[in-house]
Parts: sequence; structure tokens; C-alpha cells
Amino acid sequence: MGLAHLSFMHNTPATLTCRSPRAARCGWLLACLFMSGCHSFGPDQLRGTHSLYNSAIVDTTNEQFLNNLVRLHYRDPTFFLDVASVAATMKFGVTGDAGAQFDTTDSGSVGLGAAYETYPTISYAPLQGEDFVKSLLSPISIDAVLALTGSGWSVRRVFGLCVESVNGIANAPTASGPTPARAPKHYAEWNRLVELFEEVADDYLIQARQDPVTKDLKIEIRSTPEHAETISEIKAILGLDPKRHVFNVQGDAIERRPDTIHIVTRPLMSSLFYLSHRVDAPESHQREGLVTVTRNPDGSVFDWGETPAGKLFHIRESDDRPDQAFLATPYQDRWYYIARNDLESKSTFLLLTQLFRLQAGAAKSIGPTLTLPVR
Repeated sequence: MGLAHLSFMHNTPATLTCRSPRAARCGWLLACLFMSGCHSFGPDQLRGTHSLYNSAIVDTTNEQFLNNLVRLHYRDPTFFLDVASVAATMKFGVTGDAGAQFDTTDSGSVGLGAAYETYPTISYAPLQGEDFVKSLLSPISIDAVLALTGSGWSVRRVFGLCVESVNGIANAPTASGPTPARAPKHYAEWNRLVELFEEVADDYLIQARQDPVTKDLKIEIRSTPEHAETISEIKAILGLDPKRHVFNVQGDAIERRPDTIHIVTRPLMSSLFYLSHRVDAPESHQREGLVTVTRNPDGSVFDWGETPAGKLFHIRESDDRPDQAFLATPYQDRWYYIARNDLESKSTFLLLTQLFRLQAGAAKSIGPTLTLPVR
């Protein structure tokens, strides 16, 4: 009886040996069977590479965000690149040879070699131009802010990052630009307000809705015996009519009304600046004047971790690349990172990326595209 053996590995030739008078027929038969299995090459490669490209794009996009936040802390220009497309060309090749020996062994052999190569081409599009700049400098819409709170994000996180004031209760307005030299004055009452919002969040006592007739945006503030004192304090802080339950929603206004909630939102760029203040910088960079050190009236260093957004976000620094980092980026001969177990910062970073897609994701550059073939 004849003996047949076939082995195949990626980029490794396969050799088939048939020790029988029918060596050629056996070899060609198994070669055809081998070739018939190549129809799965394309789908198999999709399964093998899709998750790798996905992970690489997500990681590099997040690192870009982190790097730009650090740049803002150092008052350096920011820049955003978007991955416009990824095209992967796959090349599959098969080689073969055959031989026979007519002696006492009466044997023949067929050798098969198969290999595939992938040639990815990555295209980058810079996010720039008038539309993109306007998207960064335009205030986030009140509808978007309320939609985020209604989709599961906490008021503390969404309002702390996106809102500058509600009925005159300010959320560190001087934090909306480059790091100020003086500590912000107005944020303590804001911290108390969002604490009260959190107390009643589980009972859905404060909800946004649209008037079915006028289509105007409204906020309904209901009360229960359990949360009566909390609701009363919220209305008192905001200067609202304690007897009303439904209030109009508007942007900033000169005249305050007890039946209206005025919400002033931040532009996305201001939110980025606000978060950049909570970037740790080494003392050497502070002494060299590479970053602004914010100080209290008594001259002590102000802790940005006391502000509403600072409570939710923190970028640390180290000499070397940290081992336990969710994200890390090198800058100014240092490493800046978000700790893997810092869930508050990770949640805020996730919200920031969603805001960026919502506010600026549609503003694509029509300029030249940088295409990099990878070999």
C-alpha cells in the first residue's frame, strides 16, 4: 500500500511523497485538493486582521487626544489627523515541483509551497479648515448636553465638562482658555449644585422633554416626600419659582426669570482647555516656565482637582513609560498617562471622544490626504 504525507504552514513549502507506482496521480490529486481549500483565504484574512486594524486605529486616536491635551497644557498648537481609509492588498502565491525515481524504491514526490503577504495602505486626512475650526469654537448645543444626560451619562460629568453656568451659577469660567495664573473663584456653589442633582438622579425627578405643541425644550423638576428638601434647595440655588414644576430652557440672557433655566454651554475647545489644566508637570518644567502655575491669592499652588472637571480627570507624568497605563504619550522628554485603574478619568475621556465625534466628527478636511503604504 502506498504512503502519502502532506504538511503545510504559512510561508513554508509543503512536500508530498507517494511511494507507489501512481506517484504522479496521487500528487496531482492532493495538490488539487489543497488548491480547492484556498477559497477561504479571503474570509480568513478578514477575521484575522479586522480586529488588529480596529485596535490599532482606536489606540492611536486615543493617544492623539491625550497628546493634544498635554500640548494645550504647554500652550503648544494642537493638530488632529483622522484615519480616512485602510486598504489592505493581500497576495497569495503557490509554487510546486515534481520528481520521480525509478529504481528499487519506485517512488515519486510532489513539492508544494504556498505563501501570502499583506500590503496595507493607510490614508490620513487632517481635520482643519473653516468648518472644523467652527465646530471646535461653537458652544455645544443644549440639546446635545441634555441628550447625553438622558442617555445614561451623569449630570455631574456632562455638566462639569460641557456647561459653564446655569442661572448664573458658574463652573470655573476662567478655565475655558489657557491655564490662568490666578485660581478660579466661582465653582464651589456649582459643586454643591451637582451634588444635589446626583442625590435625585436615581428617581428621575429632573428630566428634559419637548413641549408637544410649541416644540420648545423644557425641564421638569418634580418632588417627592423623600427628596423635598433637596428639590427645594436646587430651586433656591437656581432662583426658580418653588411652586412651578416645568421650566423653559434657554441660553444665556441678561434678564433672569424664575420660570426659566438659562444654560450656558462651553465650546468643545474650551472643554479641552479645562481638562488640560489637570495635567501634572514636573517641577523642572515649572521652574523653567514651560507651563503656567496657577496660584491662590496667598501665593500657594492651586489644586485643579478641586474644580468640577478636575475632580473627573487627571493626567499623570513619569520619567519612563508607565507599566500600568490606560493611555500614555511621550512629550517634552517625559511620559504623560492616564492610569489604568483611574475609572473617573477613563469615563471622562470616553465622554470627551463622544463629544468630539458629535461636535467635530462631520467636519472633514477636503485638502490633501497623506497616504502611507506599509511594507
